[in-house]
Parts: sequence; structure tokens; C-alpha cells
Amino acid sequence: MSAIDSGTDTRTDSGTDSGILPGADPARTAQRVLDELLAAVPGAAAGALVLMHPQTGLFWTGAVTDLPPESCHPFFGIEHAAADDSFRRMAAARSGARALRLRESNPEMLATVVEAFDFTDELRAVLPDGAVAWGGVSLWRRSGAFTADDETLLDAVADTAGAVLRRAVLADLRTGTAGHGARGMLVIADGKLVEFTLDDAALRTELETRRFDQYRHIDHLVALATADPRFSTVLRTADGRWLSAHGMELPEGRTAVVLTSATPAELLGPRVVGAGLSAREIEVTRLLCRGLSDAEIAAELFVSPHTVHDHVRSIRTKLGVRTRAAVVARVFDDTYFDAFITHAAIRHA
Repeated sequence: MSAIDSGTDTRTDSGTDSGILPGADPARTAQRVLDELLAAVPGAAAGALVLMHPQTGLFWTGAVTDLPPESCHPFFGIEHAAADDSFRRMAAARSGARALRLRESNPEMLATVVEAFDFTDELRAVLPDGAVAWGGVSLWRRSGAFTADDETLLDAVADTAGAVLRRAVLADLRTGTAGHGARGMLVIADGKLVEFTLDDAALRTELETRRFDQYRHIDHLVALATADPRFSTVLRTADGRWLSAHGMELPEGRTAVVLTSATPAELLGPRVVGAGLSAREIEVTRLLCRGLSDAEIAAELFVSPHTVHDHVRSIRTKLGVRTRAAVVARVFDDTYFDAFITHAAIRHA
């Protein structure tokens, strides 16, 4: 499986993923991985794959093969626009691939996708790299049922597929621009959008447009705000730029969602998650970047210097660098370098 076999994670000492070209299109990577999975599982006739945000589990781009266009939006909308979809539940439970018999299908999915296009069975799995889910895949048959051997086969390649998706996501985060400079707000009441303002007309059209290959961003924001009025996430737009969305509670049970251009710091989270840093390691990294010594970090966190030393060693290993200074340089490069250079260029223009 060429695309999946290339998922071995090779890093240079500087921490750069060496196996993927900068600026690689995540959607095209998703399509290649999906086609390889379809070829690997006997009897699979059609499929859909989504990339999941590593922190929130939100779907933000995807691919389909041999799935009728009129069924794409129902699939993505039903399965991924809800605040609590089955792929995120599978990711949280760290469950393996499993065949979903028709009686287990979401009733709306059953009517609009499975029965409407004569699919007889579905096999789905999350695609992790380590403990983090980077995607989810659904495969369908048009005759017969998937077997336990099919589940085992999909499980066997899921981690490798997840590694390929992780590299595509992180490459996109590093090479994409942070945001549009747009500002806007949604007001939501009783699970419905009642007001929407945005100072970028083209972006507003994109957020409101229903496309076959992707649910409407605005539907997803409404679902998230309804489930948790104080949610926070980032959204990738069609041109590869990022928006930040933050919810806040208003009087009379309403919720406001503030949209702004995502900052480089807000995009650091997926990179840190992608490196597999634990919550404590993230805190140590933050203090290390402030220039604190092991002893000072230990005092700040009420742990021993030996414990801090172990954390720093683990951080260096996960980031693929050799020194404390390289950790700081890696975080600066991933988070602020592009914005710093852009700002300097503007000042000296």
C-alpha cells in the first residue's frame, strides 16, 4: 500500500517531518489513503474518510470514493456535523474497527445513504497515530457483509494510515496562513442560528454554503455552541486559512460565537498534540520557553528537579530535537516565526 506504507514517521534532528512535502494538500492525502484502504479490504465498494482535528475531534476535510454525490452531504452532515458523532465516541473509547450492522446505523443514515444506494454493510474505524485520532473511515459493501477478518485487517493498517494523516495535517498547519483578518459573530438560541454578522462576504458565503464534500461550517458551530456555550475551536477554510471560534453565554439562554482570525499560538495546540506531549509536558514546555531552569520549573510545579529533567528529556525525544534550546526554537518556529517575519517585512516596507 504505497500511500500508507509511506507513513513511517521519519524526523530530522530539527524535528521536521521529512516524509511529506511542505504545503501538501490534506484533502488529496485523505483521498489517497482512502483509495488504499478500499483496495486493502476485500468487498469494500465505496468509502468516505475524514480528517479529525487532533484536539477537538472535529471533522474539517475529507474524501469519498464511489459514493454518489447526492449522498455525500447527508453522510458528512449526519455523521460529523453533530457535536457528538460516532467517530469521536470511537476515538474517545479507543475502540478498534468494527462492522456496523444495519440495525446499528443512525436512522437518518440508514434512509439517506445505506438503503438509498443499496449498501448492505458498513465497516468503520478511527485512524490514530499513538493515542490521538487523526481521521475516521467508513467503508461500504454492496453485497454480503464484512467479516471479523475484515475488521482485523482494517485495524492492522489503521495506525499507519493515521500516521500519514497526521503528517499531512501538521504540514498544512505549518505552511498555511493563520487567518483572514475577518471578524464576525453568530447568535444562537434554542439550537438555532438567529443572527450572523461577518465582515468578509466571500468567507460568509463559504461558511453558509452546503457542499457535497463537506458539511456547512455554520451548522457545526451551531451544534457545538448548543452542546457547550463556552466551547473553543479553530476552523480550516477552503483556501487553507484558519479561523478561531469562541463561544460565550448571553442573557436569556442565548449563546454568542465570536469568529476571528486564528493566531499562530492558537494553531500550536494541534502541533503539540501531534507530537504526543502530555498535559504536564506541555506545561513544562511553556515554562522552559520562558527561560526557567529545571530547578525553577520544579519550584513552579511543586515537583522534584529530577522529575523535570525526565520531562524535558521526553519532550526533546517527542519533538525530535537534542537540546533545550532546540525545544524553544522548535516552538518559536512552529508558532510565531511566520507571523514575526511578516510583521518585520511590513514594518520595513
